[in-house]
Amino acid sequence: MNCDIPYLRCWVRLPFVSSRDGVEEAYAFGISSVPGRALAFHCMMNSGAHYRHVPIHALALHPDAPHRSLGDCQLWDCFGFHAEVHVFSYLRDHECIAHMRSGDEDGVYLFTVDWLPDSWDRPGFVMQPEQNKCAHVLALDDGNLAALPTNRISWKDGYFIGRTPNPRASGYRVQDSVYQAEDSAFDVSGTQHLFYGPTGCSGVQEATQDDRPGERTPEAQEATWTP
Repeated sequence: MNCDIPYLRCWVRLPFVSSRDGVEEAYAFGISSVPGRALAFHCMMNSGAHYRHVPIHALALHPDAPHRSLGDCQLWDCFGFHAEVHVFSYLRDHECIAHMRSGDEDGVYLFTVDWLPDSWDRPGFVMQPEQNKCAHVLALDDGNLAALPTNRISWKDGYFIGRTPNPRASGYRVQDSVYQAEDSAFDVSGTQHLFYGPTGCSGVQEATQDDRPGERTPEAQEATWTP
């Protein structure tokens, strides 16, 4: 439910946490994830209060940032209680364009929130490839935060992509397949050799009857038995 994040200096919009107007300086230091709810933040307020469950649209990166709706700042709710936070080295501080409901806004990558199944019998949408999504958390140029899936962000740079990305023109489709490397066609269940391999594979030792203790004939088992 709770995860550390890279410390983020911010301003909390006070109507979300008090009866006052204005903003208060704070440091966001963690997130909390509840399925079916928006991403929420742990904030250390300048007053000395630790305030939990601050919604993403209640945070600003400078005190006069314009207010954005929750639907702009986060497209999809959290997938479960078991969230994980990761900072991709390649994406760190990478420039991007956030494609939000109300329009586009430039921004910079901060970190990523992704989800594990809450349990094997209650995996939700996490194990369904056409539904599963992560949330890249971005610092928008207008001073707000956004948590968006990969298909709502276009990345740009000065050395590989350029400043005018257009991934929509490439015809990418939703990933709806599951790929598994293991199958029964590669059967090494009967060998004890370190460099095991299927029959006919060069450079490895093939399984023989003696490698399969459970399949030895009674005569072979009797021959190898010692009192």
